[in-house]
Amino acid sequence: EHGVLKVQESAEMEIEASRAFVMVEVNSTKIAFGNAALSASDDLKGVINTIKQIDDSVEVETESVSTSSTSGFFGKNSTATYTIKLTVNQLDKLGLILGACSDGKNVSVKSVKWDYDEDEPKLELVKQAVKKAKHKAVEMMSVIDYEVVGIRSCSDSYQMPQVSEIHLRAPVPAQAKM
Repeated sequence: EHGVLKVQESAEMEIEASRAFVMVEVNSTKIAFGNAALSASDDLKGVINTIKQIDDSVEVETESVSTSSTSGFFGKNSTATYTIKLTVNQLDKLGLILGACSDGKNVSVKSVKWDYDEDEPKLELVKQAVKKAKHKAVEMMSVIDYEVVGIRSCSDSYQMPQVSEIHLRAPVPAQAKM
């Protein structure tokens, strides 16, 4: 009859982000919906052109459009707020892209969310932990002249970084702080 030895091991590594999703908010007096929103604001058009010059692989999507009107119907007193999602795959260009977004008069960066390609690193971590657990079990059993003959059960779990999204707010101008 075989006894059961329970051994627990862990492994960790840093996984670099593979892409970033940048949420940009644009205020405009022109109202458009869908992808037409991308050309509704001159500020937004200018920022997108600048971003495309920095990295033409950035994907640009309209996430949402919200409108408001002081007169009760859409007209001269109407405004729109566009939320645009930028998918940035070349993270070495992210700083320049964020700088370009902050240059627009009615444009603000609301958040940056990181995305990770983690399947292969997770598999490598599982292999490392199982290898360490086996070594530990063999060493423990050798002390009492027993032999490890197999694995009865195995499980894994992952802990990803807790910070996955960063929300940004423009600094308050010096005269407004008084």
